[in-house]
Amino acid sequence: MKINNVYNEKEQYFTKDLLTEKKRYWDPKRSKVCAALKKNISVFPIEKTSCILYLGCAEGYTVSYLSDIVTEGKIIGVDFSAHSMQRFYLLSQKRKNIIPLLEDATRPEKYKDLLNFKVDVIVQDVSQKKQIEILKKNTDLFLKENGYVMLSLKTTAISQKKPKEIVDEELNNFKKHFKIINFVKLDPFEKKHIFVIGQKK
Repeated sequence: MKINNVYNEKEQYFTKDLLTEKKRYWDPKRSKVCAALKKNISVFPIEKTSCILYLGCAEGYTVSYLSDIVTEGKIIGVDFSAHSMQRFYLLSQKRKNIIPLLEDATRPEKYKDLLNFKVDVIVQDVSQKKQIEILKKNTDLFLKENGYVMLSLKTTAISQKKPKEIVDEELNNFKKHFKIINFVKLDPFEKKHIFVIGQKK
């Protein structure tokens, strides 16, 4: 797939095996997935053939980079904001491996008939109080057996307790439904966020 500038990104040159090519700069301050990679998350379960459900896709900044990776798969982006979805829809017109869904991720039963297949990975970036409950609902309907989840957990969206207390509580809740593979704090790129990679039990 041709690498196209999408959001006025900076461009960088990379050299590998004596070949130099120009690529878009993936900014970890704008993407929690990129921030997790910069913080050396131990597993990145996305391959060129992956089918991904992305909850909270917004305008599609992160999805645009994942679409460069998933050249033989597809990404279904879900967001409730009509304003954000307008730009995401335009992105999907340029990148045929992206499917837009203007839906509420807290109510996956509303779009289950539109997604009559299972996905390899669910990425969630929905800053609401019951973030793990939202992930679990979507997992039950759409994730393959032994599929992976990638959760961006914003502690301030859950409670006003101390961040460590929130993280401990949420990780314990996460363990009820998923096996934790790895998690990292996203500071300094995203304050009061952790990123969790898990697998369906």
